[in-house]
Amino acid sequence: MENITIVGLGNMGSALLRGLLKSPGLTKQGLAIYDVDPQRMSSLAEHSRVTGLGSLSEVQCENNVVILCIKPQDLHGVAAGLKGRLKPSCLLISILAGKKTESVATELAFTGAVVRAMPNIAAVIAQAATAMVANSVCSAEQRDIAEMIFKGVGEAFWTKESLMDAVTGLSGSGPAYIYMVIEALADGGLKMGMPRELSLKLATQTVLGAAAMVKETGLHPAILKDQVTTPAGTTISALHELEERGLRSMFVNAVEKATNRSVELGRD
Repeated sequence: MENITIVGLGNMGSALLRGLLKSPGLTKQGLAIYDVDPQRMSSLAEHSRVTGLGSLSEVQCENNVVILCIKPQDLHGVAAGLKGRLKPSCLLISILAGKKTESVATELAFTGAVVRAMPNIAAVIAQAATAMVANSVCSAEQRDIAEMIFKGVGEAFWTKESLMDAVTGLSGSGPAYIYMVIEALADGGLKMGMPRELSLKLATQTVLGAAAMVKETGLHPAILKDQVTTPAGTTISALHELEERGLRSMFVNAVEKATNRSVELGRD
């Protein structure tokens, strides 16, 4: 691919651009950006490799990777500027929640390769969890390009289309759940007399360390939980309270609710 174009420069689009600029495997490609807000483009187009586009009509139509980083409800408006223009030699990547590869291709009258991806906000610090699915005409080379793009902002995994709404409910929306956990733990420390700043730092590092333990050891979270739970100790008392209050069910239900909302967005 000669070029990569990002359409939409919100938090995710901006994070992807920064990741692409740092990716050692994508140094030869030109980078183009487009957003309806010219100020967003001007602040990001200062790099020598980045070209700001004045309109969607300027998007390169052949041998291009076009990444749609827009809201699902904005697809129709963006499609008006791209419909029927992208040649099959392009790779179209969509991060639109709820929108299937087929519906995005149909909206743009595009017959080439489409990859649907769901990164999360941690792409801003290159720690995103991204799941991807490709349509049937996507080549191995195009899959490699998509994987390289999202590995530039974290970790990337292939899955199947039927699971993408659940991916949205789990990892796409997941950071917000964990922010609430960190906030709640910090509030607990505050209630017990800790200074707010110390309580927040301890809560943040505790969540970070616990996640790192799961990742680095490869052990199931239940095993790690048991390792820090001693008979008649403080942890088992706290865990009993969390189970009694239904913490586990609340998280399961949260993922379910977000998944169902993703399905609804795809129908709109």
